Formats: sequence, C-alpha cells, structure tokens
Amino acid sequence: MNLFNFINQISLLAEIVLGFLIFLSSLSWGVIFYKWYVLSKTNSENRGFVKSFKKVDRFSRLYQDAGDFRRSTLAFMFRSAYEKIRAIEERAASRGEGLRETDLEIVHRTLLQARQEELTRLESYLPILATTANISPFVGLFGTVWGIIHAFRDISHQSSVSIASVAPGIADALVTTAAGLFAAIPSVIAYNYFLQRIRTVESLAESFNMELLNLMAEGRWKE
Repeated sequence: MNLFNFINQISLLAEIVLGFLIFLSSLSWGVIFYKWYVLSKTNSENRGFVKSFKKVDRFSRLYQDAGDFRRSTLAFMFRSAYEKIRAIEERAASRGEGLRETDLEIVHRTLLQARQEELTRLESYLPILATTANISPFVGLFGTVWGIIHAFRDISHQSSVSIASVAPGIADALVTTAAGLFAAIPSVIAYNYFLQRIRTVESLAESFNMELLNLMAEGRWKE
C-alpha cells in the first residue's frame, strides 16, 4: 500500500491530526536548523572575541574590533559597558567631577542587562520546540483513540470478527501515535541540547562580566 492510498483510507480526523503533526514537525526542524546556526555562530564569535580581548591592550581599540563580532554575546556586553562608562565619564567631566564608586555599579547593571538581552535572543524560538515536544504525543494519542473507536464501531457491524478484520483498523489508528512520537522526540533532544549550550554561554558571560569589571576598576578602560 502506498502513502496516497493509505491517506485515502483513514478518517478525516486522522488526516487532520497527521497534517497538524507534520506541520509541527516541519516547524520544529526549521527551528532546530536555525538555532544550530545561531548558537554555532555565537560560540565561534565568542572565541574570536576572547582572543582579541586577550591580545589587545587598549579598550578603545578593542571597542572598534568588537564591531566585527555581531553575534558574540561577550562583544555585545563589552560594547554596552564601554559606551556606558564613557558616557558617565563625559557627564562627570562636564561637571568637573571624577568617577564615583557607584558608577561601576551602574556599569555592572548595564552588563547584566546586556547579558540578559543576549540570553533572550539565544532562547528565542525554543518554546516552539518545547511545545512540540509536549503536545505532539497527546495529539497523536488523540488520533489513535479516535481511530480505535471507529475501528471497534466498524467491527460491531460485522457478522464475524477475525484478526484480519481487526488489525487494519487498529494499525491505521496507531499511525497518529507514531507520527506524534516522530515529531516529539527530535524536539526534546534538540531543546535539551540547545538549552545546555545556552547555559554554557551564560556561564562564560558571567565570568567575563566579573573580569571586565575588575579591569575597569583598575582603570584599564581609559587606555
């Protein structure tokens, strides 16, 4: 039996369930490929920025180089902090004052905000994977239960019942469960994998946050 003949023999509700599951599966695979590209690019540029951060001895030069790392979480945090402390310095200079200890606290909050913005960007579309993983098995199960109900209803209209007459209806009904699992399993694996990679980026960002604040407290940002 080919796929076209099989689809013609299942009920309308089963076709709707299968169509919905195919849509969820296609959507989740699109998200998987997109997030893989984004996270790979982010990790690659983070490594590149760390190398520049260790080599460059002037923050003004590093600020210019940071513009080349558009998808780097660390570069975004550095640009945000550098711009903030420069703005604070200009305002303080216009008043004839120097930087205060509380100014570093403002920079710290700026770094935290920049990190959160980047994490939000990295976590975008992950709810699609979580939703697909959670609801696909239940949608498939619903199609199976409905199919079994119809299979037993058809059996009740037959004068004699055999395994040959029962098996096709049950097999057709179980297809939606298989489709639900087919959509859910890759989504679960991908969601956990991407979440772990994002947590790694978050840990790296926290370490960079503290290192950058220490350097700024030493006055390195003036170089």
